[in-house]
Amino acid sequence: MKKVLSIFVVILLYLFVFIFSEDKTEYKVKINLPKEKVEVKIQKKAKKFNTTKNQQNKAFLYPSVFEKGNIVLYPNNPNEFPYPSFEPKAKACRVLINKINNAKKSIDFAVYGIDSQDELILALNNAKKRGVIVRGVSDSNEFGEVTYKDILKLKNIPITLDNSRYIMHNKFFIIDDTYLLTGTMNMTNTGCGGYNSNLVLGVQNETIINAYKQEFEQMFKGIFKKNKKDFSTPLVQLNNDIQIKASFSPSGDIYEKIMAPAIKNAKKNIKVSIFVLTRNDLKKDLIEAKKRGVDVKVIMDSLSARNYKKHLDELRQNGIKVKAENWGGKNHEKTISIDDEILITGSANFSYNAVLRNDENILFIKNKEITKFYNGFFETLYSSIDDKYLTKTPASEGFESKGSCFDKIDNDFDGKIDYMDSGCKTKQ
Repeated sequence: MKKVLSIFVVILLYLFVFIFSEDKTEYKVKINLPKEKVEVKIQKKAKKFNTTKNQQNKAFLYPSVFEKGNIVLYPNNPNEFPYPSFEPKAKACRVLINKINNAKKSIDFAVYGIDSQDELILALNNAKKRGVIVRGVSDSNEFGEVTYKDILKLKNIPITLDNSRYIMHNKFFIIDDTYLLTGTMNMTNTGCGGYNSNLVLGVQNETIINAYKQEFEQMFKGIFKKNKKDFSTPLVQLNNDIQIKASFSPSGDIYEKIMAPAIKNAKKNIKVSIFVLTRNDLKKDLIEAKKRGVDVKVIMDSLSARNYKKHLDELRQNGIKVKAENWGGKNHEKTISIDDEILITGSANFSYNAVLRNDENILFIKNKEITKFYNGFFETLYSSIDDKYLTKTPASEGFESKGSCFDKIDNDFDGKIDYMDSGCKTKQ
């Protein structure tokens, strides 16, 4: 009976796609049925695209790894991943699991949560079984309810929850006290699974790692938010030509001390890739930079662009080129590049809560080669978005946003998935 039901659901989905779509692109869609997962390849036909998705993506590929000294960048390009995945498809996540599998002494992590990433859960549980000391910090609301329930699949691993209405939004791992992985990527099917745009960094430096270790230790002891001490570092000289600084919120005042001075001193260009922008001071600083002749470009997540339209409109009205993405996956970055020399990235969205109330971390890096590499990634993503989205904003769940009508997730958080959402019922 279950097999018949499975086949019936697959046929219905195929008929829906065949009737309502004109795209010849191939998608792989995961359908969750009781005790099994059925993967269906669906052929779609489309007027808008005169090439296949694979051919389109080929034009927007970019290296997924860049190493300079003791820093490695792992940018995740959403154009390479047409759907979320329960497997760790993102390069950064594969590297992380390999590091966990080879850990000898300790693994400390602070993550917003873990969801739909059983390979990561297995790696952490196995590390614990072979004698590695594994400890974690994760987010929960004031009632102790975790944000992502798969964190509860970790066995005999102590996890401290923040139990707060504001979020513990970090995404960092410290392996054997010698390797740090941090950045914008959540441990989910859209983060680790590769669907979202993200930037992750691997760092090997004693001063930086010690700062993250101290930040972790106080949270593991139950000290969060404004009760924490500030373990932000000074600017550390690394590999002769690299300078790096770690900063934490809310104690480190990361906007006033790190972001604002860099933006206000910009001379040539600023590239901003953001999930959320709600800070009026950041908006003002970007507009002022534009007025003094700095070339300012922004890639904004489409849902945030709609939800915070007034901020988007004000940037555009002041001559700033802002593209709202239409990838399907989110623009989950929180990254600023300045004057081909400075790169700022981390877990903190460009919002007041991120800086003043949440537990977050960012890295400030000064190096021309690293920034040049990131700028190439930014321009690749920027070019992949049609120029019409310089003046309009696509629906996050709708036919304009590539695979969003067939990815089995709620892209706009309205409680409706794929063809149940109004945006996926008719072509716009």
